Amino acid sequence: MAAQSAETGQTGPIAVSLPVNMVIAGFFAIACYNCLEILISLLSRFKRHDGLYFWSMMVATLGILLHSIVVMLRYYSLGPNFLLCVLTCVGWYGMVTGQSVVLYSRLHLIVEDKSKTRWVLYMIIINFFILHVPTTVLFLGSNTKHSAHFIGAFNVYERIQLAGFCIQETIISGLYIWETSRGLKPIFAVRKKMERKIMRYLITVNILVILLDISLIVTQYMSHFNIQTTYKPVVYSIKLKMEAQYQRIVTVGRPSPKGQPSKLSRLLTITHTPQT
Repeated sequence: MAAQSAETGQTGPIAVSLPVNMVIAGFFAIACYNCLEILISLLSRFKRHDGLYFWSMMVATLGILLHSIVVMLRYYSLGPNFLLCVLTCVGWYGMVTGQSVVLYSRLHLIVEDKSKTRWVLYMIIINFFILHVPTTVLFLGSNTKHSAHFIGAFNVYERIQLAGFCIQETIISGLYIWETSRGLKPIFAVRKKMERKIMRYLITVNILVILLDISLIVTQYMSHFNIQTTYKPVVYSIKLKMEAQYQRIVTVGRPSPKGQPSKLSRLLTITHTPQT
C-alpha cells in the first residue's frame, strides 16, 4: 500500500511510465489554457470587478491554476513536498468550493427570496468543514514521516469527499434549473419554442457536467490518484467555461412593467457590461 501510494502521488513524487507522464502533461496544459481563457474573459467582460459572482469565478479559476501548477511541481520533485502539499490544498479549496459558490451566486441572483437560498449557503459552509478539513488533515499527515498512520484513512476519505462535492454541485445546479424555469414562466407563456430551447440547453449542459463528475469519480475508484488529481482541474475548468455560457439563458430577460430591470436582466448585466 505504501509503495503504491508513493508511485501514484499520495505521499510524494510519482514514479510512472512515459505514457502516463504524457497524459498528466496533457491535462496540465488543458487546465492552464482553460484558466487563462476564463481569466481573460472575466477581466474583459466585467466593467466593475466586484460582486459575489465575479470574485467566486476569480477564486475558482485561480484555484484551478494554482492546483494544477503545484501538483505538477510536487509530482516531479521540483520543490519541498510538504509546502507543495499545503499549496495543493489551498488551490483545491478555491477550485472545488469556489465552483460551488459560483453556482450559488447565480442562484442567489435569480431567487429574490433570499431565505430560499440561505440553506444552500449553509450546505456549502458545512461541507467545507465536513469534507475539506478532514481530507486536508489526512493528506498532510500522509506526507509526513508518520504517513503509514494516515494513508489508509486518506484513501477512503478521498473517495467520500469527491462524491460528496459532486452531489453538492448537482443539487445546486438542479435548483438553478428549477428556479430559472419558474422565473421565465411569464415569457415562456407566449414563447413556447424558446422554453424548449432554453430548458434543453440547461438540461444538456448539466448532464454533461454530471458525466464529467462520474468520469472523475471512476478514475479515483480505479486507484489512479495521479490521474485523478491532474484530470480534476480539467473537469473543473470545463465546468467554469460552461458556467460562463449560462449567460445565454438570461438574454430573454426584459424590463419589468415598472421600468426596473428584471431579476434575469440583472444577471445579464453582470456578465455583459461593456468596457468603457
